[in-house]
Amino acid sequence: MTKAPDGRGRPGGRTARTRQAVHAAVRELFVEGRDTVSVREVSERSGVHEVTIYRRWGTVESLVLDVAVTELNEESPFPDTGDLRSDLLTWAHAVAAQVKTREGFAFFRALAATSAAGHTGAGTPAATDAADYLRRRTDQIQRAIDHGSTADDEPPTVARIFDLILAPIYLRAIFGYDSPDADLAELVDRALGQH
Repeated sequence: MTKAPDGRGRPGGRTARTRQAVHAAVRELFVEGRDTVSVREVSERSGVHEVTIYRRWGTVESLVLDVAVTELNEESPFPDTGDLRSDLLTWAHAVAAQVKTREGFAFFRALAATSAAGHTGAGTPAATDAADYLRRRTDQIQRAIDHGSTADDEPPTVARIFDLILAPIYLRAIFGYDSPDADLAELVDRALGQH
């Protein structure tokens, strides 16, 4: 954040513009069908020097993960309206819609690859970022569970939601045996123990 003449913080500034240009470049490269990107390609596309990208993100994996997490949070934030079934269904539709796009699927793969590498590369910036994202998303889901459950309900666990809603969406996207958005209401009802 840059300072205005009166000393107060001014939103935006060079750092925000740099991040925006670099993120846009990564998204464009993935939309074009790239499976991976390099810092050089991102630099050329964004007009941001490679050294600046390395200084800010450290590795291309951390950069892609930053873009992926930003996209996931913006495109499929977890709602918390107090109606858990509705929240889960809305979120499931957003996730399914995202992984049906080339860009969204690339970001899912980047997040999954970074998380998998985190088991062997724990402590790396990308693994730390992936763990932070998962922890924040888990906390959001847990708050929605706590907020949307009644005393009469046996609320699902976050792991059950991941296993019965998120996993099928991603498996369908990876293997293509069904549309990622097929029967989402049925997946949600299973996770809630209503099936």
